[in-house]
Order: sequence, then structure tokens, then C-alpha cells
Amino acid sequence: MRTENTLEFDAEIGALEVADQALEGFSRQMTWPDETLFQVRLVLEELLINVIHHGGDGQRQPRVRVHLVQEADRFALEIADDGIAYDPLQAPPPDLESDVEDRPIGGLGVHLARQLSDSIAYQRVAGWNRIKMTKTVPQARLTPLPDTSQSGR
Repeated sequence: MRTENTLEFDAEIGALEVADQALEGFSRQMTWPDETLFQVRLVLEELLINVIHHGGDGQRQPRVRVHLVQEADRFALEIADDGIAYDPLQAPPPDLESDVEDRPIGGLGVHLARQLSDSIAYQRVAGWNRIKMTKTVPQARLTPLPDTSQSGR
């Protein structure tokens, strides 16, 4: 059985809470372990913050779609935005050796997303950036979620 939920909203800081609440509800329905929720929440927040802070063109903030899918013990998170084209996975790895004060700002969020995912990939399709991560979720229980699709502005 496949269970999924999709959210759509403008890339604004308040959207982080909407996305976080949807993820938490999804994880409860799927009976995820707390550690899995923590890891996926961190990936979601880091990737959304990148879109919120860097996805706009100065004239408007992008629209964002967050799609959550659970099938057996496999979870997939896709974040899509219609902002400027940017593949965060092409960024160089962060400097983890230097003192914190000497490191350039940025890059840790994508690094964490890579470390906490089984797989992560980027595509630009029809004017939308799409980043998809997958993760094996031990003890996931498949039960259909009620339709909680939301659109917020």
C-alpha cells in the first residue's frame, strides 16, 4: 500500500511550520521511530530554508510543493519549487576541518541532507527545481492518511 500527502505554499518562513506539522502528522500515522522523524525533519527544514532564502528572483518568492510518500519501508520526500534554477547538490562539500570561525557560511544543510538520506537527487523539470530524498524507515506501518492536502498563502 502507498500513502502520500502533498502540500503547496509560497516560499515564506511561516511555511516551515506548516510543512513541519504535516511531516509530524505523517510520521505519527506511519509510526516512525523518533530518530527517523528527527532526521527527515532536519532534511526538510534545511532544503526549504534554501528555497526560502535563495529561490526568489527579487520580484517574487517561488511556489513550493512538498510531497511525502511512504510505500512499505521506503519513504520519499520531494521538494519542488518554481524559483530560479539551482542544483544544491552541485555545491562543493563544506569545510569540516577548519575552526568554525574560519569556515565560510553555507553548505552544511545540503551536507546534512546527503548524510541523512539513503539517496538524494536533483532535477530541473518544466521550470521547477525538484529535489528528492529517500530513506528506509524501520517499523513503518502503512495506514491510509485522511486527505490533508493544503494550500496556504
